[in-house]
Amino acid sequence: MSSKLWQILAGFATALSLILLAGMFVFPPCSGLIETAAGGSVPMKCHWTFRAEIPIAVLLILAAAGQFFLKEPKLRRLSSLLIIALGAAGIAITTDAVIGICMKAEMACHTTALFCRIVYGLLILAAGIQLLNADNGRRHKREF
Repeated sequence: MSSKLWQILAGFATALSLILLAGMFVFPPCSGLIETAAGGSVPMKCHWTFRAEIPIAVLLILAAAGQFFLKEPKLRRLSSLLIIALGAAGIAITTDAVIGICMKAEMACHTTALFCRIVYGLLILAAGIQLLNADNGRRHKREF
C-alpha cells in the first residue's frame, strides 16, 4: 500500500473514532432509571453499555492516530488488528451477548447503538484494507 493511502486510511480511522466518541454525547442513551424491588433505582443497562463504549472509543482514537507514525509493516498490521478487535468488541457490547440495550425499540439507545455499530463497521472495513496492504507494496521473503 502506498504511504499516501495508508495516511488517508489512518486519517479516516482517526476521524471516525472521534465521531464515535462525540456521537455518544450527541445521541445520548436512555436517561431513565429502573426501580428495584427494594425501592431504590438504578440506571438502565444501556447506560452501562455506553459507559463501556467510551474507553473503547478512546483506545480507537489512540490506535488510529498512532498509525500516522508507523512505518514497519509488522507494526502496521498489529495496529490494524487492534482496531479490528476494538471495533468487534464495541459492536459486541451493544448486543445482549455482552451488555445490550433496552428492549423497547422506541428508546433513544437504539439510535445510539445503530450509530455506533455503523461507525465500528466502517472502522473494521478501513482497518481490514490496511491489514491486507500493510507492506507498503514491498514483497517480503517468508521467514521460517
